[in-house]
Amino acid sequence: MPAPAPLFRPSILLFLWIWLAACAPSATTPPAVEPAKTVELPPPPAPAAAPAAVRVAEPEPDPGTAVPVTRADPWWGDPLAPVTVVVWGDYECPFTSRHMATLEQLKQAYGPDRLRVVWKHNPLPFHRNARPAHLAAETVFRLGGTEAFWRFHGLAFANQRALTPESLEAWAAEAGVDRAAFRASFAGQQHAPKIDKDLQAGKAAGVTGTPASLINGVLVSGAHPIDRFRDVIDEQLRAAEELRRSGVPRERLYAALSAQNRARAPAPARSSTPTEDDPTDWKVPVDGSPTRGNPSAPVTLVMFSDLECPFCRKVAPTIDALEKKYGQQLRLVFKHNPLPFHRRAEPAAELALEASAQKGDAAFWQAYELLRQGTLEDADLAAHAKTLGLDVPRAQKAIAARRHAARIERDQRLAEALNAQGTPHFFINGRRLLGAQPAEKFEALIDEQLARAAKLVAAGTPPAKVYDALQKDAKAGAPLERVLAPAPTRDNPGKGAKPGAKVTIQMFADFQCPFCKRVQPTLDEIIAAYPGKVRVVFRHLPLPFHKQAPLAAEASIEAFRQKGDAGFWAMAQRLWEDQSETGLSREAIERHAAAIGLDATKLRAALDSGAHRAAVEADSKLAASLHITGTPAFAINDYFLSGAQATARFKRLVDKALGPPDPPTMESLHGVKPPAAHPAAPPQPAAAQPPANPGLMGARHLLVMYAGSRRAPSHVTRSRDEARALAEQALKAAQQGARFEDLVARYSDEPGATARGGDLGKFPKGAMVREFEQALESVAVGALSGVVETPFGFHVILRTQ
Repeated sequence: MPAPAPLFRPSILLFLWIWLAACAPSATTPPAVEPAKTVELPPPPAPAAAPAAVRVAEPEPDPGTAVPVTRADPWWGDPLAPVTVVVWGDYECPFTSRHMATLEQLKQAYGPDRLRVVWKHNPLPFHRNARPAHLAAETVFRLGGTEAFWRFHGLAFANQRALTPESLEAWAAEAGVDRAAFRASFAGQQHAPKIDKDLQAGKAAGVTGTPASLINGVLVSGAHPIDRFRDVIDEQLRAAEELRRSGVPRERLYAALSAQNRARAPAPARSSTPTEDDPTDWKVPVDGSPTRGNPSAPVTLVMFSDLECPFCRKVAPTIDALEKKYGQQLRLVFKHNPLPFHRRAEPAAELALEASAQKGDAAFWQAYELLRQGTLEDADLAAHAKTLGLDVPRAQKAIAARRHAARIERDQRLAEALNAQGTPHFFINGRRLLGAQPAEKFEALIDEQLARAAKLVAAGTPPAKVYDALQKDAKAGAPLERVLAPAPTRDNPGKGAKPGAKVTIQMFADFQCPFCKRVQPTLDEIIAAYPGKVRVVFRHLPLPFHKQAPLAAEASIEAFRQKGDAGFWAMAQRLWEDQSETGLSREAIERHAAAIGLDATKLRAALDSGAHRAAVEADSKLAASLHITGTPAFAINDYFLSGAQATARFKRLVDKALGPPDPPTMESLHGVKPPAAHPAAPPQPAAAQPPANPGLMGARHLLVMYAGSRRAPSHVTRSRDEARALAEQALKAAQQGARFEDLVARYSDEPGATARGGDLGKFPKGAMVREFEQALESVAVGALSGVVETPFGFHVILRTQ
């Protein structure tokens, strides 16, 4: 047999950005809101674009092709600034409004010489007043220029609830545009094509909601805290400086960086965003959730909601009206999905559930009515508890202790599985309906389901069993993503529980990645929350555009070699303190080594010789084989999690990993597209498929090696038991329908195996070692062996002849 060595497919570059809920584009018009009184704004500072006379002397910036920006777009700042933030926003979206305040802080922090802000129109279809506001803003820009635009822009966001035609005209005049000219252009919709053009550009750039910001082409979706944007902007400033030093002119910086960053963007997620007209019947169990209405109603409306969400509050009167209209024909079920950026949503959910615990479902719905009305601070919750007649101290303790967190998290896990991430989100007899829709949308679907239920009852289904009958064949939600990472070995640094812990979190990380730094306190929280049960193991994945990361990774391995786990994490902590080019320079790394007591001579020798480069590359190749291309990424046992997620997301997967075994399927594997129809061939009697050449046998195989197996190279350090477990994982995936070629690429240590798909061709009896040949002879053509041990390691064999 050939000398084995690991082979993996090449890595694809990407950034993984954590999606935070923003206004989603799927719903239609919500109920009207009462207009508010106009708020006066102080005059804004003059826009930072240089005067025309100066701009003539400057070279015109290249608009780029990845995310094109031209002078047809409203902008703030120097057109030749090294960082450009292109914002797709909606004048009626509350999250865009929140994001505008963050942008103002960023403008002050970086100034017009380093930062350019560009506005793109993205009026969402369910914001009734948004498109007229965008048309007005574009009209002001065309008639009055950038200064007038930003003045109008500020007034529109300051008075977001008063986007009436009269207000739009008044603000245009206040911005310095002639009323008559504005009125004529606005009425004729002369500049509407620009809005449509921006919408198309946003779709091409991957924008799915508002706000969405592309920072030199790096997509950040949602209204995040300012630090998220600072991290990206700082990184882009460093990247721009590197390009300048390499000779790229200022006018080419944006085009070059945006093209580079868009090329590194993640591929679209495997599961598509739900559509408004989803015809699927989804399995949505009531599962003890609070219900209101007739338990035997022919239609069940399940509502995933957030008690702080403004859109949930907007749609509440519509739901009330539906209950009155349909009466005994409609049952309402409440599911909790407090979104992470709604600070008071979870405490409010805790109070509602505590009301139910103390006084039953009726008290839950009374709490729901109260909580959807106003603010949700501690004093408000205490007042609501008193109004509801609850034991107030007991309710306050329940909120503080998160007594009902398990119920909330169970609902959230269901929401994740159903891809019901935003709120409100509805299922009517299992049929999906997104967002704060008008009553007509609900009524059409309810009427359809009433007719469907009537047919079931006519066919003999008891009315009380209609929902169960409809749910019987409904589609379950998408499974949690899985990743079949091999178990770590003694050569992988870790912290927390001892090796062999019930849960191992393998973290693929990069010392120059700001999100890897940010997630460290979360991991420490997880270790503390599960004492003795969770071990965090580090895997190296320095991204190609982080120039200092590979050297930092090698230095951390040397720290591990000299001082074990404690030395590694001490070095890691210091590397994360300053992730700038200077902070991760060779000089800085040597200072860090001295500070933690490393042998300086050994460190210099290791870095000079590249002694640990192969170990870094091995982890990177492993990541590529698992379709992990961004940082941080985590294998929690075999559950996959991407990005610097909240503690609750980690806890949900840790709890899942601690529970009963749940074998992965091809549909759940991260980054693997299940074959349309390529199952492993079932075993057949040998006589049913005679070999083409009776004198020869044929097989495909994958080989998992371990330290000490024959011809195992020095970097294969896994134990024999670890190798066997990995081969058993591969066998299970093959039995569940995985393409054998894909499994070879993922698991096999044999050189050249990926290119051949593990094919050994045809060979005579006696050509293979005895254990391999005996296993091959025991299975029919087209069938799989079990896990077969030979002196070379553990094999999974598919007989081909």
